[in-house]
Amino acid sequence: MSYKKIILVDDNPTTIFYNQDVVSDFCPGAEIMAFENPIEFIAAYGESLHKEEEAMLLLLDINMPLKLGYEVLEELEETHDNLDNLHVLMVTSSNLRNDVEKSSRFLCVVGYIEKPLTVAKINKVLNGF
Repeated sequence: MSYKKIILVDDNPTTIFYNQDVVSDFCPGAEIMAFENPIEFIAAYGESLHKEEEAMLLLLDINMPLKLGYEVLEELEETHDNLDNLHVLMVTSSNLRNDVEKSSRFLCVVGYIEKPLTVAKINKVLNGF
């Protein structure tokens, strides 16, 4: 699947810098938005992103100090009726089974990727979607 908009949410600026290169290789020409602060992402989603008609890919870090990735998704589900256009890949530095189980309860989550992100990992997860 090709995406016109890809969103990165990760509290580490170095990780965002690296992941921007990876996703630009994965989907050349896509608009890439990056947020180090999950609260700023939630606000941006509420202001305009939820109105997008085409599917967007969100790469969401699980462990962040201001809000966990799961808390971000819970807030989006509470404030928006429809997240059908949002496809979420949960990204983490751990491979805890509990993280995978938690991510499966959100309908918008299409997969789980362990850092470091690569084009091959994205393709592998999305090919199963």
